[in-house]
Amino acid sequence: MAALADSAKYYVLPVLTLTAAFAGRFTRFTRASMVEVLRMDYIRTARAKGAGTLRVVFKHALRNAMIPVVTVLALSFGALLGGALITETMFAQRGMGKLIFEAIMGNDFNLALMGLLFATTATLASNLVADIAYAWLDPRIKLS
Repeated sequence: MAALADSAKYYVLPVLTLTAAFAGRFTRFTRASMVEVLRMDYIRTARAKGAGTLRVVFKHALRNAMIPVVTVLALSFGALLGGALITETMFAQRGMGKLIFEAIMGNDFNLALMGLLFATTATLASNLVADIAYAWLDPRIKLS
């Protein structure tokens, strides 16, 4: 446990770098979805029934606005897993992006293909999780 706590301090800057790189994209998609959803009829109806602003935004609008954001998040997961080569190089971290790059440069194409297959599988798994999240976010979507 002490070794994990000791090595965690070396992951703060790489995590902040990757978070900053992806946060702008997710913020933009969330804002665009919220602007679109806040113009819908059911939001007007909720306001007409006397629901407060916080209730309308968080209970009605944000939940429906998160569907496109979940899609972008699921598709970005594979890029985050296999495409963080620059961050891994700058902070001297071992990761999938650096492994795939070094395998290609060393002509070890089997390892490169396995790394890409792993990133593809992770992307497919994140898309499955996103599909399950759709059913939780939107009651009109059923899993069966």
